[in-house]
Amino acid sequence: MITQKGGVMSLRDQLLKAGLVSKKQAQKVEASNRKQGHDSKKNKELADALQAEKQLELDKIEEEKNKRKEIDKELNKQRDLLIQQRETYYRARQILNSNCLNAPNATESYFFEENNKVRKVMVTAWQREMLARGKMGIGRMQDEVDEFYIIPLFAAKIIQEIAPQKLLTLHSELDDSEEIDFY
Repeated sequence: MITQKGGVMSLRDQLLKAGLVSKKQAQKVEASNRKQGHDSKKNKELADALQAEKQLELDKIEEEKNKRKEIDKELNKQRDLLIQQRETYYRARQILNSNCLNAPNATESYFFEENNKVRKVMVTAWQREMLARGKMGIGRMQDEVDEFYIIPLFAAKIIQEIAPQKLLTLHSELDDSEEIDFY
């Protein structure tokens, strides 16, 4: 409907003019619409605040998850290192046991230095010669026990690579033609 001034009448005004609604009803509807608009704005703000809070919580959880992964990674690294050390220890021990050349009938004492202390192991004349020529070495399984193992050169070199603290003596190799002065 068009007014005399040429403007368009609102639906509210048209319904009021036609007498289909009272002025009070129109004001009530208008207030209700205003309240709905306000509530939707308020709810949107509330929803945005809840969403932001939820996002913060998710970020916090993600951060804790990442920290836990890092801690687990570090623990796994430490565990792997411990396993590797244990394997190295047992491999060195196995090499010492399986290549031990200690002779039960050894009658000569062979003296060597370990940590500024003079140690002694019983050897045969041939073992003394081989130790002096660097063809044999002396190893020990446990630091606390004074039990020494005479081992061949190849085993001594392996021990030197994997667990150098287990190899106590290995002289530089001499040619078989060279003379050795024991004194």
